[in-house]
Amino acid sequence: MSLEVIPSIDISEGKVVKRIKGQRGTGLIIGDPLKVAESIYSEGYDKVHIVDLDAAEGLGSNEEIVKRICKDFGFTHTQVGGGIRSVGKAESIIEVCDFVVLSTLPVTNPVEFEKIRGKIGKEKILISIDYDENGYVLIKGWKEKNAVKVEDMLSFDVYGYIFTYVPKEGTKGGIDEKVETYARKVKKVKEYAGGVSTLEDLLKLKSFGFNYAIVGMSFYNGSLRGVKYV
Repeated sequence: MSLEVIPSIDISEGKVVKRIKGQRGTGLIIGDPLKVAESIYSEGYDKVHIVDLDAAEGLGSNEEIVKRICKDFGFTHTQVGGGIRSVGKAESIIEVCDFVVLSTLPVTNPVEFEKIRGKIGKEKILISIDYDENGYVLIKGWKEKNAVKVEDMLSFDVYGYIFTYVPKEGTKGGIDEKVETYARKVKKVKEYAGGVSTLEDLLKLKSFGFNYAIVGMSFYNGSLRGVKYV
């Protein structure tokens, strides 16, 4: 089994950004999302991970830009997260994109989660578990921690899971090697994000059983740009 690299496009205020640990005002401003998407596709990547950071934080929406990325370039696999907390929003995204990414909704609002799953189908849902160094799940654009731990999120019947280790997100500081413990408990599709910076990181994730690695900072600064599989 190979591990495939998926570039991320994080959008805030109409621009692609790459934050450090999710903190607004840190990291890089990359530029026009459509130009970035076109570049990614032209370099041979057919999958992309898109996050509407403003929607995640309740500070606006970049939904029209997100939809254009999904439909204008020929990507065969688009996954979209950020602020998807209602059936209406999920339906709107899934009209043109392939997967919606939900975070803590299954535990914070299980009724709405079940409505979404019933409406668009479990095979269209990825659950992103955004966690800290103590195994607690972060919510509301990573601004808040609640009592939910990673282990509480692993049993939902959906297409797959994304494990995002927030302390390393945007740092190129290496992966969370403890994520193997979580990965071994999940039989669905598995993705990882947070600190991925070297081929060694990718090979470790492959050995842990991950199907995909989401790359941001290490893609935009060139260290893993061009790598598609290991």
